[in-house]
Amino acid sequence: MKEFYDLADFSKQEIEELLQVANNLEKFPEANALEGKVLALLFLNPSLRTLTSFQASMTRLGGGTFVISPEMSIHGLETKSGIVMDGSAAEHIREAVPVISSYADAVGIRALASRESLEADLTDSTFNGLKELCDVPMINLESAIKHPCQALADWKTLDDLNLPQTGSRLVFSWVYHPEALPLAVPADTIYMAAKRGMDVTVLRPDEFALPEPLINRAKTAASENGGLVKEVNIRDEAMENACTIRWVLGIDS
Repeated sequence: MKEFYDLADFSKQEIEELLQVANNLEKFPEANALEGKVLALLFLNPSLRTLTSFQASMTRLGGGTFVISPEMSIHGLETKSGIVMDGSAAEHIREAVPVISSYADAVGIRALASRESLEADLTDSTFNGLKELCDVPMINLESAIKHPCQALADWKTLDDLNLPQTGSRLVFSWVYHPEALPLAVPADTIYMAAKRGMDVTVLRPDEFALPEPLINRAKTAASENGGLVKEVNIRDEAMENACTIRWVLGIDS
């Protein structure tokens, strides 16, 4: 496997095989499975769960990690494209990524939406530009519109709760937040549930719909796997005959 970028890159069977590996490691830990291996973690945006979970996982499997971020780089790290390097930053990201990957067996990258252009965010242009600079296997630790590792973990949680893949309902509800948050978590959670074969209801006000390409992607996955995706703006309609299971989706601050 050269990259883990998008759940859509894998068939449902392949995803279930990955989850079986996770279940096996949970029951029968392999302390030396990644002995001598190094995972570079490039975080252009802050994180709590994603960063610590990958560091802990590599340690438990016998490997090691190092973290690079604009806030932590000793000499400063410039991330803007097409900029003249006459400021305080001594390194540009396009030069730094090849150096980082040369010291690692794999690279995990977290680069969220710029929110300057929805079109650019929907094409994941920033993340894909960084991905092209890696010559070792790459893991998507959250991009503008995708968070496959969290979506995979949520899939495992649903399995652990013994929720059937088809016929189960997931109500994904909009809630108020003082700041606009990235699209990756809601988009990939809905896609994950749809690909799993669940009946997904997205509850949100009319003016807060996810971009049409992201909803259509989930609807396609649902139709291919026996599920359903619909959007409503009436709470009682969304929650009718639904039992409630609460869990934190892991949106990092």
